Amino acid sequence: MSSTMEAAAQAVAGPPGPALLLAGALPRPGRWPPEALRQLGEREAGPFELQCFTGRPIGRLEAARGVRLIDVLDAGGFSMQPRALRKRCIVAAVAADGYRALFSWNELYNGPIGAGVLVIWAQQGQALAPPLGPLALLSAHDHRLGPRHLHGLERIEVHAL
Repeated sequence: MSSTMEAAAQAVAGPPGPALLLAGALPRPGRWPPEALRQLGEREAGPFELQCFTGRPIGRLEAARGVRLIDVLDAGGFSMQPRALRKRCIVAAVAADGYRALFSWNELYNGPIGAGVLVIWAQQGQALAPPLGPLALLSAHDHRLGPRHLHGLERIEVHAL
């Protein structure tokens, strides 16, 4: 069994505790605890200058550790679906406070943005603590990172339009 399939099996059964909920138009929705996410392939990225949509600086992030959102979606079976369906999907990352960051299929799979969208669990070598974590989302290849930098990431929803 591949590590992705093992992670998917662990994700569905998942132990109690913090987990990312993967929901919506997917063949394998489920709960993804941090241990299962790590099995999808950890990535490290940074440093980043965080700016709000106006360009006002809001902080600096030296290093982030996590997994690519596209790897999480693919572990849930997203890329196994018919191409015509995938092209009509949007992906919403939802934070505990209700804030959402939206991505199109085209952004994630047909351009440079997708490789830099990370579900992160550590910054500067330290686990994310509430209210930042235990999980967050960072779109590292956006021109301004603030608008799609979510703290307290709880779920990823896939919606077919």
